[in-house]
Amino acid sequence: MNSTADGAGSLTKAIGNFVSRLEFGALSPTDLNTLKYGIMDCLACVIAGATEPVTQMVLDKIVNASPTGGNAAIFGHSVRSSPLGAALANGVMAHACDFDDVSDPMCGHPTAPALPAILAAGEMAACSGRDVLLAYAAAIEVMGKLGRAAGFELYKSGWHATAALGVFGAAAGASKILGLDEERTATAISIAASRVAGIRSNIGTMVKPMHCGFAARDGLEAALLAAADATANSDALAGSNGFLDTYVPQRDRSVDVVSLLGNPFDLRSPGIVFKKYPSCLDTHSAIDAVLELRNRHDIRPEDVKSIRCLLAPGVGGDLAYHAPKTPMEGKFSMEFCSAVALVRGRVSLAEFSQEVLNDPAVRRLIGISRLDFDPELTNRDPRSFCAAARVEITLEDGQVVKKAVHHMRGHPENPMADWEFVEKFRDCGAAVLGPTQTDRALAAIEQLEELSDLGPLTTCLVTE
Repeated sequence: MNSTADGAGSLTKAIGNFVSRLEFGALSPTDLNTLKYGIMDCLACVIAGATEPVTQMVLDKIVNASPTGGNAAIFGHSVRSSPLGAALANGVMAHACDFDDVSDPMCGHPTAPALPAILAAGEMAACSGRDVLLAYAAAIEVMGKLGRAAGFELYKSGWHATAALGVFGAAAGASKILGLDEERTATAISIAASRVAGIRSNIGTMVKPMHCGFAARDGLEAALLAAADATANSDALAGSNGFLDTYVPQRDRSVDVVSLLGNPFDLRSPGIVFKKYPSCLDTHSAIDAVLELRNRHDIRPEDVKSIRCLLAPGVGGDLAYHAPKTPMEGKFSMEFCSAVALVRGRVSLAEFSQEVLNDPAVRRLIGISRLDFDPELTNRDPRSFCAAARVEITLEDGQVVKKAVHHMRGHPENPMADWEFVEKFRDCGAAVLGPTQTDRALAAIEQLEELSDLGPLTTCLVTE
C-alpha cells in the first residue's frame, strides 16, 4: 500500500470516516435492489441452516447454555438470546449449508458474517429497514476493499478470508447500526483486528460455518466495546504490526484502499456472486456444465463411462474430498457434485444427504469422475475467485460431449433472475417456516426500506 494508506492511522480512520458518514442517498435504486436480494439470499441460507447438526450443537452448548438472557431473534427457532448469542447462531446458520453469496475481491463470503451482526444490533437499537440496508452496504464495502489489499494473499496463506475479513464487515455494519461516530467506528475496526481468525484446514467440517458465527459475534462485540469507549490502536489495520503487516506481509502495497472506498461501491462493481447450488463455489461452473450436457444429450447415469471436470491450475484447493464420506464433505467434492447432477438432474439442499451419498448410482459415478486442470481456463484476473470450468463426459458408446462455462449462474456476468431468488427463499423456508410465514418474510424483505422497525421481518423468521 502506498503512503496514503500506510500512514499512521490513515486506513483505520478512513474506514471509520467512510462508514460513519455514509448516507442512504448514496445508494441508487439498483443498489437497493442488490442489497435486498442479498438479504433475501442470506436469510434463505440462515433458515436452511436452522436444522443442521452444527446449529443444534452451537445452540445447545453455547447459546442456550449461557446465563445471559435476551430477546434477540434466532431465526428458524423459537428460542431467543442475547444479541451476541443471536449473532453467533445466525452466523453459523447462514454458512451451514455453504449456500451463501461470495465476494470476488474478498475471496470469501461477505453476507453470512456481516448480516447477522447487523440484524442483532438492529434489534437492540430498534432501527429501521433503511438503517439495515445502509449498514449492509457499508459492511460489503469494507470487506471488499480490504479484500483488495489482503484477500487473495490472505487466502493463499491458509486463512479463511470469510472469517478473517468478515469480522471487519460485522464490526462496520454493527457500528453503523449503533450510530457510532468516526472515532468509535475506527476503534471498533481496530478491536476487530484482534479477533481475526479462521484457517482453511477446517473447510469441509463443522468449523467452517462456525467461522461466520464467530466473526458475526466478535464484530458486534467490537462495536459494543467501542460504543462503551474502549480504546485501541489508532491504526490496527495498516500500522506497524497491524493486521496487514501480520497476516499478509507479502501483500501488494500499491493498493490504496483509502481512495477506493465507495469509488465505486463493491456491490456495483464487481458485484456480488450468488449461489444457485449449496456447495463450494469451485464446483458451480462444472455443475452448470454437467446439467446442460445431461439435458442437451439426454444422458442417463448408466450411459456414462467417465467424467472429467477441468479447472484452472491453482483453483479447487478446497475440493479436497475425492471420495466423500459425509454430506458436508460432499459440498467440497467435485466428484460428488458432478455425479449427483447427472443422477438427480439437480443440485439442491436435498441432494446433500447420507442417503444420496450412498446411492449406488452416485457412488459409481464418483468412482469414474476425475478433477483435472487446464491452463486455458485461467482467469485473466489472477485475483478472481470465481472459477471457470470445462466438463468432458465420455459415454459407453465412445462419444465424448464437452461444455465450458466461464461464468457460473449467479455471477454478475450471468445473474440469477429475480424469481430464482424468490424460489430459493421458498425452498429454504418451506420446511422450517411453512408457506405462510415464508411469504410474509418475502414481503417484508421486498418492502424493507419502508419498515420503521424490524419487527415485521424478524417475527416471521422465527418459529413458535
